[in-house]
Amino acid sequence: PRGEPYRLILRDIDAIALQLQKASAAGIPILWRPLHEAPGGWFWWGAQGPAAFQQLWRLLYQRLTVRHGLHNLIWVLTSEDEAWYPGDDVVDVVGVDAYPAVTSDSLVNRWEPLLARFNGKKPLALTEFGGVPDISYMRRLGVNWAWFTTWTGFVDREPAAKIAAVYRSPDVLTAEGRVPARE
Repeated sequence: PRGEPYRLILRDIDAIALQLQKASAAGIPILWRPLHEAPGGWFWWGAQGPAAFQQLWRLLYQRLTVRHGLHNLIWVLTSEDEAWYPGDDVVDVVGVDAYPAVTSDSLVNRWEPLLARFNGKKPLALTEFGGVPDISYMRRLGVNWAWFTTWTGFVDREPAAKIAAVYRSPDVLTAEGRVPARE
């Protein structure tokens, strides 16, 4: 914490805070998903393992919420691995990034362990998906993500009819405000 790399991280966090404060001043909440996919080890923030990641996550949280007073951030953690979980006090939503071989995969094998761990404590989201998920099929199997995000470039691989069907599904709420049908 006394070295130059630490000072540079604080500088960068403070620079990010200046931008986030604009949204805060305008009353805009942000789904804030920093340090995503850390357990993969392909980003620097995951390269040193779970303890270092948790320390960095907590530093970022403290710096943005306490020092900069940013309370419009909804903290989204993208990790299914318990060893990487920084704590209930600093995570609002738990996310999954999935790039299945077939986009009709229900992801039930990933949903069920997270639901068992976080049911009633944290919303679960499909934070990245390689394609357009079959939300109606997932829902029939009890897989109820809070939201899904189709990753850039992958949507072009999907048939237009499938994309339209997913976004018109009664199980999907869109920007137009259409409320999904309830059972």
